[in-house]
Amino acid sequence: MPEPEAQADMNDNIQALMSLLPQMEEALGAENPELADYLTSIGLLLYHESRFDEAEIFLDRALVIRDRVLAVDHPDIGSAMNNLAMVYLAQTKLQDAEPLFRQALTIQEKSLGIEHPSLASAINNLAELYRAMMRVEKAEPLYKRALEIRQKFLGDDHVEVAEVLLNLGLLYRDHGRPSEAELMLRQVLKIYEKFFGPEHPEVAEILTNLASLFTASDQLDTAEAFHRRALAIREAALSPGNPKVAESLSRLAWIYHHSDHLARAESLYRRAIEIYEESLGPEHPSVAATMENLVDLLRKTDREQDADMLENKIALLRQKEI
Repeated sequence: MPEPEAQADMNDNIQALMSLLPQMEEALGAENPELADYLTSIGLLLYHESRFDEAEIFLDRALVIRDRVLAVDHPDIGSAMNNLAMVYLAQTKLQDAEPLFRQALTIQEKSLGIEHPSLASAINNLAELYRAMMRVEKAEPLYKRALEIRQKFLGDDHVEVAEVLLNLGLLYRDHGRPSEAELMLRQVLKIYEKFFGPEHPEVAEILTNLASLFTASDQLDTAEAFHRRALAIREAALSPGNPKVAESLSRLAWIYHHSDHLARAESLYRRAIEIYEESLGPEHPSVAATMENLVDLLRKTDREQDADMLENKIALLRQKEI
């Protein structure tokens, strides 16, 4: 999540572009490809700010314009389809995303050739869709194809290679293949440490994924070490109230909780809850989820009244989620 100042600047940029849109429409005409480019710029900014419903409107309109004025197999139509499909994927409109991703890939294969380096993004995106659909038999070969293309053109240690390795590792993790997942994620960690530096928040993300992998296989000492390093990076690189700090606190607390270091776990749970409430709001699902873990800890330490009170609070939060 961006820091508040960066968030405000981005929102200002988006608003400025939106305010100029009527002038662009008047100057260029409603079906000009340059207008489609302008709409795409706004749509992608909205997408990266997780404002997906708004992004859909701009990117859909850009696709309509390009469909009307360009040849059916023009690469810009493929790009427009891919952009809109990414929004659908983020909105979990998976059935809407699939035909767009497939058409985008077909267009790019025809216009660029089946081994063009730009093709790797379209292939990776389609694989991401199939991962979301839990269709491992379709996702895995696509990831491997994207990986092969990027390694061929960029080398084994490029950050765009790491992107595919990460996705493939998460696919293996989610489908009960922990050894393969660990291999992928360790390669990503090595690339990220070299590219971003060992104390970068992106490195903390990979450490957290590795920790979760070891937690699932009950290797809590190894998981703890990864979580501790991720927490140290986030506390140093991010603001104290960033929800990513809370995530690391909560995950490390869970490790302590299940290793019977209960006092340490309780302290971290309470810090995580405080940060989540401040940064995401008291009704955010992460607040209730962390409180549930704290309830279990309170019962383990024979504080039934405190646990009951917190459980009632969680019930009220859950009702508001419905």
